[in-house]
Amino acid sequence: MSIVSDASPSSAGGGSNGGRSHFAAGAKLSGDLTVPGHMELSGHIDGKITADSIVIEANGSAIGELLADSVAIKGRFDGSIHGQDVILHSSAKVSGEIFYQTLTIENGAEVNSSCSRQNSSETEKTGSAS
Repeated sequence: MSIVSDASPSSAGGGSNGGRSHFAAGAKLSGDLTVPGHMELSGHIDGKITADSIVIEANGSAIGELLADSVAIKGRFDGSIHGQDVILHSSAKVSGEIFYQTLTIENGAEVNSSCSRQNSSETEKTGSAS
C-alpha cells in the first residue's frame, strides 16, 4: 500500500486532528479508510473514506462514500458525498448523491448526482467527520 502520512503539527493542509496523508497514483485499496487530517487521493479506493478533508486529485478515483468537512473532487467519484464544503473542480466526473452545506461546481465538471443541501445538524447526523 502506498500511503504517506505526515502527522507533524507544521504539515501544510493538515486538519484539526492530524497531518496530511497521500494515497499514491497506481495504488489501489478495497475497504474503509479513516485518516486524521487531510487526505489526498491520487490512486483508487473502493469503500468509505473518512477524514477532516479529502481531495481526489485529477488522476485519482473512488467508489463508495466520502465523509469529511471539506471535499474537493478533481478526478472521478461514484457514490455518496457527505461534506460541509464540497467543491467539484472543472476536471471532476461525479455521479451519485451529494449532501452539503456549501456546494461549488466549476464550469466543465461532469455531474450526474442528486444534490441535497443540509443544515449543520443534518450533516452531523449523516456522518460528517466534524
